[in-house]
Amino acid sequence: MTLTVSAWLQHKIDEYKFSVRDITVDFYMAQAKLNRTDCTLDQLRRFNDTCLDMAEICELNGDDHSFLHAMGKLHHRLVQEMGNADRDRLFRIQAYQLARLSLTRLCHQLALSGEWDQATRLQSDFVRHAGWIF
Repeated sequence: MTLTVSAWLQHKIDEYKFSVRDITVDFYMAQAKLNRTDCTLDQLRRFNDTCLDMAEICELNGDDHSFLHAMGKLHHRLVQEMGNADRDRLFRIQAYQLARLSLTRLCHQLALSGEWDQATRLQSDFVRHAGWIF
């Protein structure tokens, strides 16, 4: 049975929606673990990996807006964890390392879309929050 282009496209859109729904559940589960005071480095890394997986699904499907949203959520949370005095130093440094990578991806995508001012603001904000490391 041959699918029409319209049917094939609708099938691909449905697949994408289901993938995003599934990874969103994973995101909220990982975020819930990160919200706990006894969160481990492994849980921080899993949160990072889940957000990156979500962003990759969006990117592969040409959904730039959702890609930026997923990367923005990741980056914002990592910057927040960098300054979280309730976390130990190693945890905060790991958040810094991961935030540098998320910042790079975010700024690259923003540069591709011509959003230089927003990329500059993100970089300035990151330097302001990461000043304690230097």
